[in-house]
Amino acid sequence: MPDKTKFKILKLFLTLYHTIFTNRKNWQFHFHNWIEKKLPIFEMILGVLALFSLVYTQGFYHEEADLFHFIRYDRWLATTYSVLIIVKLINVRRKDIDYREYIIDIFFLALFIFIIGYRIIFLHDIELNTENEGWQAYTVIVQVAMIMASLVSFSNNRNYWLFFTANSTAMIFGSLIAIIIIGTSLLMLPTSTTTAISWVDALFTTTSAVCVTGLAPFNVSEVLTLRGQIILMVLFQIGGLGIVTLTTFIALSIQKGVKTKEEMIIQDMMESENISSSARILKGIVGITFTIELCGAIGLYFSWLELDLTTSELIFASIFHSISAFCNAGFSIFPEGLQGAAFATDWFSSSIVMILIIVGGLGFRTYREIVSRRKKHRKHFSLQSRLSLQMTAILIVVGTIGIFITDYDYWIEKSGGDILLQTLFTSVTCRTAGFSVVEIGDLSSASVMMMILLMYIGGAPNSTAGGIKVTTVALLFTYFWAQVRGKSTVNIGWNTVQEASIRRAVIAFMVSILISFVCLFILTMSETHLDLRDITFEFFSALGTVGLSRGITADLTVVGKLTISFVMFSGKIGLFTLVSLLGEDEENYEYRYPESSILVG
Repeated sequence: MPDKTKFKILKLFLTLYHTIFTNRKNWQFHFHNWIEKKLPIFEMILGVLALFSLVYTQGFYHEEADLFHFIRYDRWLATTYSVLIIVKLINVRRKDIDYREYIIDIFFLALFIFIIGYRIIFLHDIELNTENEGWQAYTVIVQVAMIMASLVSFSNNRNYWLFFTANSTAMIFGSLIAIIIIGTSLLMLPTSTTTAISWVDALFTTTSAVCVTGLAPFNVSEVLTLRGQIILMVLFQIGGLGIVTLTTFIALSIQKGVKTKEEMIIQDMMESENISSSARILKGIVGITFTIELCGAIGLYFSWLELDLTTSELIFASIFHSISAFCNAGFSIFPEGLQGAAFATDWFSSSIVMILIIVGGLGFRTYREIVSRRKKHRKHFSLQSRLSLQMTAILIVVGTIGIFITDYDYWIEKSGGDILLQTLFTSVTCRTAGFSVVEIGDLSSASVMMMILLMYIGGAPNSTAGGIKVTTVALLFTYFWAQVRGKSTVNIGWNTVQEASIRRAVIAFMVSILISFVCLFILTMSETHLDLRDITFEFFSALGTVGLSRGITADLTVVGKLTISFVMFSGKIGLFTLVSLLGEDEENYEYRYPESSILVG
């Protein structure tokens, strides 16, 4: 070999040595940075693939061989995801790292190892058969792993898809729209319904669930399969808590935290006093919600033991109705809802449902103050919590008496205990719950007007309830009385209400009036085959996200269903929020024109 060639080879080796060993810290640093930047993208892709696999395997009917083919596909997805987890853990270089931040990743890795071991040890000599309990368990475990992969992926990378680059109003609006689109697509899957439904009906039902209303153009117990009912339950659970609350809670639970900009948005939505308290408040909200729903489900389970249901059916029915009641959704999977003979006169189960409805409509801020008051021995609530509690109690009592008086002839035919239970339940459920123990179509016009008033007012702000909110009504009446007396300030008790709060209340009221006139005008033109009284009741039920109906939902035209869907959406996001979305970017110029007087009245 010529000396020139040997020299080139030696130079090459020296260059490689210098590159690999001398500069290894430099390229290792760049490699670690590349891993940290690109790994979330790979996680996101795997999460999307896992989600598509879940939808395809669970949403369509398959032959047994095809189903197990996709189970293998899921297993390979899980394998790839596990490799990414291992790479992530190896890439951790800090000596002071707290591995509790990666507890979910480690758990998922252990779950994958369990899947492989289960397949090799228990199923190696068993023929593929969906009726075999071993293979059924294996299928469930793999699907659970895929669900976890999707959740971890989307929560870790929520800044890519949850509109965190936008303002809080746009984020609420956009996230609800996204969930409605996804929910509509899921309800259109073949395994979600016993009979095919139209896209309009799927959109209407999904909007009703996400907006925790309860209106449906078909009987949920007859049209939706178990999978469809589970999808519906997840949708109104998301609607009750909010997608931002849920996804951020998942992020906090897996110790990934939230960014400063996200915390600012959460602070605005959760009404927290400072950024540092947002995460604590968020965890408290989710914890309280799931605890109350669990207690409600246990209570309903024992109250319905005598029903002709299997244990699994009873457990699901209890969970479904507990979540539906607390979220003020009003959906029921019983053929007659809660109007059946087994429910309409049952004080035990009806009391549980009423308590869940009332608690769900009080507002998360009131929960926090009740808990902190007990812990810190505080004597007083904030003005908002006092108004929420006082107005709730007043409206329940006034509603019960009013519904009884306006339909005296109807109620007097029942026994005393049934009268009290059903009038009280009707008053409570008008506060945006949507359950009913009587046939609403049998009530008089006076009772209908009383119920419309209750539905229009709704529950407390920052709760699962709808309507213009009890605090809005209290502020409007107080503001009206202050103006009549010529007062320049609005005082409630020993508090002076901020002008911004009064302005919000007036805007919410005016927007509700505007929407009422416009949408009722559209409905009277499109639903000429229906009675105006029934249309008006349906509209205010949608605006207050209540879900009560006089039996006309299925008879609405396409225009009517789309209009009611818009009204439910407006009632869910809040009337002031709707206006803020349209006018938030308007600049505020501080100048005054010459004053003029106008005669009014």
